Formats: sequence, structure tokens, C-alpha cells
Amino acid sequence: MVFITRCLPRLCLSLVLMVGLCLPALAGGIQLEEVAGIENEGRLSIDARFIVELDTVHESALVAGVPLTFVVEFTLTRPRWYWAWRRMADWFDPTARTEYRLSYHPLTRNYRVSVGSLYRSYETLGEAIRSLGVVRDWQVAERGSVTRKLDSRFAGEISMRLDTSQLPRPLQLSMLGEPDWKLQSTLTPVEFFGESK
Repeated sequence: MVFITRCLPRLCLSLVLMVGLCLPALAGGIQLEEVAGIENEGRLSIDARFIVELDTVHESALVAGVPLTFVVEFTLTRPRWYWAWRRMADWFDPTARTEYRLSYHPLTRNYRVSVGSLYRSYETLGEAIRSLGVVRDWQVAERGSVTRKLDSRFAGEISMRLDTSQLPRPLQLSMLGEPDWKLQSTLTPVEFFGESK
């Protein structure tokens, strides 16, 4: 009896994941709806909104207790001399990333979106997914001591994807070759506008 009660949660998780992987998936994906690059007081920041759609495979895994981690990544592409100079000067990395973790808590029957140690709970999956795709005032780079007259306009690329490397190891092995698990947006150019000091 003790063996059954200890193994039952793992067995249920395995069954739900197997059923989820066998079901035909509805189209899931990530699309960038809007993005704005802001240059203010010597800093570069981004406001963006992604539309995230989960298919039945992802929803089944989420309800079974598998948290999903989404990564928003930015790469500075222009001017190239700026990030090369900064990298030599102080090991500046011309890329920035932030993680959003979506999880389901069956005890309270709510969804949680976490960014670092901060989180917010939602009653429905739709509300949680809408908040998941919102990026506000994300500082991606500081201008440092580069002066305006030496400067050209800053630009970069932004994308969002499901980080499958943070899924549980057994699930990673079982989804080898499964295209349904790949959720990502296309790389989108970002131009920075605003004041510079």
C-alpha cells in the first residue's frame, strides 16, 4: 500500500504526459505583436508584447505539474563597433535575456508566472499566458561613456522561445525529434528612439 501511494503521483504524471504526446496538437506558437526600443538617460530598454499560444501537448504537461520556462533574448546588432569596444573595455555582453516561468498549482488551482523571485498568480491559463508575453521597461544595455557625437543609431534583434533544456530530463529524452515541443518566435529587428545624454 505504501508503495502504491508513493508511486501513484509519478504514474499519473507519466500517463498524462504519454497521452499528451499522443494527442494531435493544435497549432501552438509565439508571435511578436509589438515592440519599441527606448533610449533614455544613457540606457537602452525594450517594451514588447508577444502572443503565446500553447497546444494540447504543452497544456497537458503543464497541468501534470511540468513548469514551462520561456526565454526572451535580445542581441545588439548596431553599431558593431560599440559592442566590440565595450567588450574589450569591461566584458560587456551584447546580448541580454530574461526568463518567465509558467507553472500550475493543483492545490490552489491557479497558474503562476514567475520572473526571478517575483511571481503573480492567475485563475485561468488564458490570463497567465497573456501576462507571460508582456515585457515592460527591460533594460538591455547601458551606453556607458560613449558620447553622442561618436554614436550612430542603436539597433538589435529580439525573440522569445520555450527553453526545452529546462524541462525534466525524462521528458527531454522522450521528445527527441518531436517538432510539437518547439515554440519560438522569429528574430525581429528593434530600433531605439528617444533622448540620449
